[in-house]
Amino acid sequence: MQQSHLACYATFCARAGGIGLPANEARIVAYLEDCERRELKPATVGRRLASLAAVHGLLGVATPTQGSIVRDALRGFRRRVDVTQRQAGPLRFGEGLGSAPAKGFTLSALLQACPGTLPGLRDGALLSLAYDTGLRVSELVRVACDHITVERDGSAVLTVPRSKTDQEGQGAYAWLSPDTMRRVSAWRTSGGIAEGPLFRRIGVVRTKARAAEAPAALPAPPGFRWRLPAGSPSPAEAKPVLASTTYVIGEEPLTPAAVRLIIKQTARRAADEHMVNLFGKELDAAISALSTHSLRVGLTQDLFASGEDAGPIAQALRWSSTSTALRYGRKLAPSSNATARMLREVRG
Repeated sequence: MQQSHLACYATFCARAGGIGLPANEARIVAYLEDCERRELKPATVGRRLASLAAVHGLLGVATPTQGSIVRDALRGFRRRVDVTQRQAGPLRFGEGLGSAPAKGFTLSALLQACPGTLPGLRDGALLSLAYDTGLRVSELVRVACDHITVERDGSAVLTVPRSKTDQEGQGAYAWLSPDTMRRVSAWRTSGGIAEGPLFRRIGVVRTKARAAEAPAALPAPPGFRWRLPAGSPSPAEAKPVLASTTYVIGEEPLTPAAVRLIIKQTARRAADEHMVNLFGKELDAAISALSTHSLRVGLTQDLFASGEDAGPIAQALRWSSTSTALRYGRKLAPSSNATARMLREVRG
């Protein structure tokens, strides 16, 4: 139950007047119609109805959101607005993982496109950690150095203090691969990051190259000649200024918008370096589909492709139910279900 969900309903009640809580079915249907007029997404409205149901449960009264009138109104809303929710383009690990090969952009391609500069080291560590853990972007930008506990084999355990489905702050844990830890270590060492936020903003100061220029001499009065102070360079000793780039690491963590930009810019660089077989409009559409959720979707699809079931996947990615996992992996889930496993044994 999120405060923003209840604030939306409270705003509606303030405009409409009347009693807001407890609500009847007619009031909820009117709220649905208001949400449709404001062009809210069906998934967003569904979450807000779930919060309203939780409030009615706390009040000890029957929830109106489960009534037949409300269910019919919600079905009509979904049918009119958006039958299939737009899903973020997946960033799967790469070729050779599971029975269903990845297509388009992959984590492996993006990691290869990260240069050895400070921003490149940060971005590589960010992408690798985001894939390993399946963190939501709100959780990813809050990762701190002291959240990571290194194991003997080079892997690590990441503590997730609070997540979207853990409003009580009980915490959760995620595993980090040795490859991710090598990237994290390289970023921390190069950036001198010992504590605080792990993924930070980086300022860039660029100096343009300049040719050697002799200092302009002031015209001397008749009969005089200027003498340079001892140790001053003569005009013949003037040196050119070379182009340089200086990185300044800030104290503040990245924002979700910055993470989204990193993913899209790295994907564009991977395409420019011919690491993906996409061109023209197909390439533009693939980059447009990428978001901060792409690595979480890609990990889910890789888990389905590797034969995992929805239950363990939902537990690993910290979902309260399996429905979201099944939605993300709906094209790959059939290959790992009970029927598929049985048929492979008897029919090959």
